[in-house]
Amino acid sequence: MSLSTKIVASITATHGKSFALDTTVSGAPKLEQNFTLADGTGDVQADRVYFSSGTLAASADIDIDLSGSLTDIFGVAVQFATVKMLMVCNTSDEQDTPTDASIQVGGGDGQDGTNAFDTWITSDTPGNAGSEAVIITDGGFIMIGSKNDGYAVTAATADLLTLLNLDGVDTAAYEILIIGTSS
Repeated sequence: MSLSTKIVASITATHGKSFALDTTVSGAPKLEQNFTLADGTGDVQADRVYFSSGTLAASADIDIDLSGSLTDIFGVAVQFATVKMLMVCNTSDEQDTPTDASIQVGGGDGQDGTNAFDTWITSDTPGNAGSEAVIITDGGFIMIGSKNDGYAVTAATADLLTLLNLDGVDTAAYEILIIGTSS
């Protein structure tokens, strides 16, 4: 199998202001990052991809073991040594019955930090995070990427990525895409 990945992240904001005498001034700041990852395990390369979607019951969490039992779209086992791209979308507002549930994305078993994949967020002790996490409100997403080194995954000690539904009543829905290397 081979993997070819194109990452495109772009934000353009058009901002205008009207002045006297029917004069309008506008600007369009833009921030963009584009790169392609070839098949492989070095810089500007990736050889593993994982995608999943699901729901989390009220206050429930799921641990995604990046060096454990994940499978790709072909049913082949996927284990990561590094993560080059991580995107998590909170699709709670797109369900048949939309909710405003927020999802916390962080490292560790059940959010307690044990075996945390936390090399992409700050931690005093890698692999044993406390409450380091990112909150994604309904309809939101996070995306991080590194075309060269990536974010290290260490089997059995720093390999759990946890999604936690912060809503105590409503179900939360998510989609996750991870691209990385096997070594």
